[in-house]
Amino acid sequence: MQELWRMNKIDLMLSLREFVEGETAALWYLHSCGSERVSPSQISENLHVSRARAANILRSLRSKGYVEMEISPDDRRKMDVFFTPKGKKFLEEKYDFLVRYFDLFVDVLGEADILELTRLLKRVSDSDRLLKPERERRNLTREEDV
Repeated sequence: MQELWRMNKIDLMLSLREFVEGETAALWYLHSCGSERVSPSQISENLHVSRARAANILRSLRSKGYVEMEISPDDRRKMDVFFTPKGKKFLEEKYDFLVRYFDLFVDVLGEADILELTRLLKRVSDSDRLLKPERERRNLTREEDV
């Protein structure tokens, strides 16, 4: 726990965190979808946040001019979210900074250690998927006991 706590405080983690939660994560999700438009509910599901939180994120991104929203031509009850040129530029700058930071990280740790770190991170991510059914089973058992 101590090393995880220390790791959480380094600048790299602060920069990475932006890509997995909040506004930058929403922009990254839009980017990962390519030229597709996405719905606010897709953003909510992908970021694992409530629809209200996704709406707040989108409101902020719209006020900054990073995304626009319009009624979906396929289903007039839904909204589509898409990048603006300003939003794409903002995300590119964030990503370029992160890549430069990773380059420094590789220089410090070396290629072999980075490959090992990548292997371990993949193993952690894979094991979480494997453990999820077990966690869900335990939660069901606990709820039944109540």
